[in-house]
Amino acid sequence: MEGTIDQSFVRRARQFLPKSRGDKVAFAFLVVMIHLIFYFELYRVLPEIYHEPCLASYIHTAFMAFVYINTVGNLFMMMYIDTTTGSHVLPSVLKPGWHFCASCEANAPPRSFHCWECGTCILKRIHHCTFTGNCAAWANQRYYIVFLLYMSIGAVYTNIMNFDYVWDVMGGLTVKSILTMFAPLIMWLAGMAKAHTFFVSLMSMVCLIGGVFSMVLFYFHSKLTLMNRTVFEFNKRINDYDLGWQRNLEQAFGTRWQLVWLFPLLPSPLLGNGLEFPVNSDVSEAVKDM
Repeated sequence: MEGTIDQSFVRRARQFLPKSRGDKVAFAFLVVMIHLIFYFELYRVLPEIYHEPCLASYIHTAFMAFVYINTVGNLFMMMYIDTTTGSHVLPSVLKPGWHFCASCEANAPPRSFHCWECGTCILKRIHHCTFTGNCAAWANQRYYIVFLLYMSIGAVYTNIMNFDYVWDVMGGLTVKSILTMFAPLIMWLAGMAKAHTFFVSLMSMVCLIGGVFSMVLFYFHSKLTLMNRTVFEFNKRINDYDLGWQRNLEQAFGTRWQLVWLFPLLPSPLLGNGLEFPVNSDVSEAVKDM
């Protein structure tokens, strides 16, 4: 019995873990940095701001834990949820709006596309995320968006928290400190920065660059979500599925869309089955006129 469970877990892990070398490197970097930044903020920066435990330090600790849990939790759920067409029984007859995928040798529903990185067709494929090694799609869009939200919140928070601490460690604004900030590894290898200074400057740059990257992605994908579009539909200016911002949020986040940002395990059933999607009134009228 235990062997069967272990084999099932291994098969499931192989399905959602990154497959290509590039995805594996990007995913490993992301996971290491999330945990390293959490450690840095909690055990390096916070004690320098509050030398003794107090109410403010407890509030900061609780907030950091909340952001950390939601970041890691939504990342895991985004990767673990099955987004492929393999979990559905697909018809042998090609339905209107469907297309045949030669790679999967099966009929694929509207809005689905074959992902060459994942090696299968993805239901309502939004795009392939290199840092998670998986596609953001119909089944996991909620977790992807909320993951980006907490990455952005965490980045803004850490950059604000880090400013005074990093300023003191770097010794103010000098040519050496600027070079150390933008090229910490080179400065450390050249013997012009100590190991502690290298570590602090590295964490600071990751927070800064990662924050900008996360916020840009969050803005773009929030815009797509509010319009109920995939990246392909956005590029092709396809607006067939825009039902208004509230119904679009229900389509993406489920029936409890107002609460999904609180905790990744909070249930919020999705509408539909990922094979068929409601269209707006303009498309419906056009179909009737045909």
